[in-house]
Amino acid sequence: ASASTAAPSPDTPPPARLLDLPKELLERALSRCDSPVDIARVAAVSLLFHASLALEGIRLWARERGFELPAQPEGEGCAVRWLCFSALLCEHNPPARAAAGEQHSVFIDGEGRLSSCGS
Repeated sequence: ASASTAAPSPDTPPPARLLDLPKELLERALSRCDSPVDIARVAAVSLLFHASLALEGIRLWARERGFELPAQPEGEGCAVRWLCFSALLCEHNPPARAAAGEQHSVFIDGEGRLSSCGS
C-alpha cells in the first residue's frame, strides 16, 4: 500500500478539532467577520459557535471598532439579536464629531444639522 492510503500509526495523535482551540481564539476569529450579522449567522448555523461565543465575538467586533454597546434591556429574549442590532446601529450611526478653533466651533446638533458658532 502507498503511504497516502496506509492507516495512521497508533502513536499518531488524532487531528486537532476546532473545539480544542481556546475560547478566546474562537471569539477573535468571529470578531473578524465583516459584520455582526455574519457573526449571528455563524451562531445560527453551527452549534459549535453557540450563543456565548457569538456574544463575545460581537462585543469584540464592536470594541475593535471603538463602539460601546448598550446593555440588553429587560425583556429582550435573545442576547445575540440585541447585540447584533446594537452593533449595526453603532456602525451606521457613528458618533458626531466636533471641531473647535480659538474663536470658532463646528458641531453636529442632536437633529443631525451642521452648526457653527464664533467669529
